[in-house]
Amino acid sequence: MELLGWSAEVWALAAAASLVAGTVRGFTGFGFALILVTSVSVLAPPAEIVPISLVLDIFAGIRLLPHVRHDIDRRGSALMVLGALPAIPLGALALASVDDNAMRLGIGIAVLAATLAIAAGLGLKRAPGAGLKLGTGVAMGLLSGSAGIPGPPVILLYLSSPLPAATLRATAVAVFLVTDLVSLAVMAGYGLVDTNLALRCLILVPLVEGAVWLGRRLYGIAPEQRVRQAALVLLFLLAVIAIGRATLG
Repeated sequence: MELLGWSAEVWALAAAASLVAGTVRGFTGFGFALILVTSVSVLAPPAEIVPISLVLDIFAGIRLLPHVRHDIDRRGSALMVLGALPAIPLGALALASVDDNAMRLGIGIAVLAATLAIAAGLGLKRAPGAGLKLGTGVAMGLLSGSAGIPGPPVILLYLSSPLPAATLRATAVAVFLVTDLVSLAVMAGYGLVDTNLALRCLILVPLVEGAVWLGRRLYGIAPEQRVRQAALVLLFLLAVIAIGRATLG
């Protein structure tokens, strides 16, 4: 039995992944697309799930933005968006010309190496400068356009710096909202946005909204170190999954 072109198995996986991803997004400020795309693309084509993850993440970002606006690194956000915008179409071009598994493998190895380095205590001794933030934006744009996952560069940048977790969370929310909107527009130009996508999103939005609310409540009672630990564990697991999927085909 199918609904809007998805089998019951795909819908069950999408619903479960939306709940987990929404909770993580509300708690850490990021991770939604990483979880949803990595999970559901096991059963559904990435071209179908990536635009859906962007739409749902936009809803989550709009919900979170009023609660985190005071903690946003505004100059850093502007620099990262400036770097990301021209890189998003280049990422989409790479998606069209580079083998999917090669792309997943490269992303997985890069994220895993950076995560292990931060977990080992390596990092910035002071707040990142303008050049590093601009370069982070370029990396975000490439990943957003190619895989719909702009998160790893900005997450790793702020986790490796002495800035508080609240800054990471708030800045991620602000920057992802902009890159998600631009990426969705680019994908619409490639014909990846249609009526089925809108209807699937309508079904999943209530799950995401409830999960984001739960994650936001959990953040209010969790110590800052827990947020950093959750971010590192999430990045490690998703990097391993990406590498596994790429090597196993």
